[in-house]
Amino acid sequence: MNLIMEKQLKIHQKASLTNLYFNRFLAIRYSTALFLFLNLYWLVFLLGSLSFMAILPAIIFILGTLTSFEQIKLYRQHQNRLPFAKLFYQTIFISYCMVTITVYSSLFHLFFPFLKVAPTTLSTIFALLLGCLTISLLMLYKLKKIECNKDKHYQRILAYQAIIN
Repeated sequence: MNLIMEKQLKIHQKASLTNLYFNRFLAIRYSTALFLFLNLYWLVFLLGSLSFMAILPAIIFILGTLTSFEQIKLYRQHQNRLPFAKLFYQTIFISYCMVTITVYSSLFHLFFPFLKVAPTTLSTIFALLLGCLTISLLMLYKLKKIECNKDKHYQRILAYQAIIN
């Protein structure tokens, strides 16, 4: 009976450790989902407007999909480096910077032909883009900390490993 309990305890400890490693990327997973759907909607609206700028959210959406698959693989095989996630958030940051610059210019209609140019619309889009830029910077910072094992979750994992070993 004691052998069975020890085996179950080992299985539970291994599962807990796997979950701890996987949860290091929780904020990145949620942010990826946010940007994935945000760009999907933007893509649909641009396609509905027959805009050639639909290529931008399409590229970001494809990178987001690759990032999602990369993160799913993390559950089985832990790694610190996520090249698709890094590329995804760098692409978002660069492209959203360009789009933010165009908000109060005549180029606004290139990226948002389905919106009416009004002060409240421009302010809302500008605020949304600034929020997205902030999130992308935070995720790039988090990815860098995880890559260097300097994140808080890694310290918790080390503490847990010290307890169970």
